[in-house]
Amino acid sequence: MTVKIVEHNELKLIGIPCISLKAMPSKYENAKEGLLSVAKHLPQVINEQVHYGIWPQSDVQKNPETHVYILCVEVSSFEGIPEWFFKTTIDPQKCVVAIDNSEKCYDNAGEKIGQFLKENGLKTSSENRKYTICERYDYEGEGYSRYSLPII
Repeated sequence: MTVKIVEHNELKLIGIPCISLKAMPSKYENAKEGLLSVAKHLPQVINEQVHYGIWPQSDVQKNPETHVYILCVEVSSFEGIPEWFFKTTIDPQKCVVAIDNSEKCYDNAGEKIGQFLKENGLKTSSENRKYTICERYDYEGEGYSRYSLPII
């Protein structure tokens, strides 16, 4: 497992929301299939094989029925993107990222991120952000990556 600090400039993302934790794996698979299918028809998509999972920073996330996960791809512009897509711009951020492709990737990566933050005396916060990146999937590269909240 690799743990590193990753810095992103501003990202323009379009995505498909998955609402409620009930049956989340199938909702995620449907969103993934939809993005992979449509992305090849949208010249604005930067890399159809790299998807970002983002979360709104809201108290509704604590409720399993109102929890929202949005699977996204990065675009160069929102011009010409169909209206039905979710669209947002993520402010620049620096995060601790753990790459893990094991069966328990989410939990294992979370432990490694927590350990890295503690060992390096780093603090994180979602303050003043509508959305934060929680994960990235690089289907032709490194695989699954879990993100910390932005480093402050």
